[in-house]
Amino acid sequence: MSRTMSYEQSRFEVLAGFDQDDWSSYHQLVGWLREIGAADGALKVGEPAPDFLLPDADGNLVSSARLREKGPLVLSFFQGGWCPFCTAELRALQEAKSKFGAAGASLVVISPDTQHFPRQLRKENGLDLTVLGDVDYGVAMAYGVLFAVPEGVLRHYARRGVDIGGRHGSPVTMLPIPATFVVDRHGGIASAFVEPDFTRRQEPDEILKMLVEAARR
Repeated sequence: MSRTMSYEQSRFEVLAGFDQDDWSSYHQLVGWLREIGAADGALKVGEPAPDFLLPDADGNLVSSARLREKGPLVLSFFQGGWCPFCTAELRALQEAKSKFGAAGASLVVISPDTQHFPRQLRKENGLDLTVLGDVDYGVAMAYGVLFAVPEGVLRHYARRGVDIGGRHGSPVTMLPIPATFVVDRHGGIASAFVEPDFTRRQEPDEILKMLVEAARR
């Protein structure tokens, strides 16, 4: 995919390659997440954002509280390097990274992938982003975006060669709903984008608009 594409353009390109099995799994998962109200428990604007300490792709611990001392913090939860929608989103964020920096914000992306997978993700996609591993799912749970993957969807992933438990180093197979939060420097949620349809993500330009508002607080 061209790195100059918007996320939405990349999304349509990925969807164009879906086969019947992909569409069936997509409708099963998105329909189920909406039916159970999986996004209802996500943190809302005005609520306090839980601080965290997570390892980055090189094994260094990153503190959200330290990052907030510099300015607003953008947190993007994604499902893993195996997900083409996630990698398309990360490439879009990479393109906009300098704009986030100019706005005085720190950007981190968080997934439950562990071991060598975050480093592999950065290398294969040419990323210079801070990729954090949500070990044991604690941060996604704290932000209210975690769900247990249904068995039928796990079987679909396995047919595609994706071992969720193996990538997470855990027998518990859970994933985050893709979500983007802007946290102001005081630790409050300034904006929240949480979408059970995992093919839809917030465009960087929209995040930047939220950053401008957060900077005024």
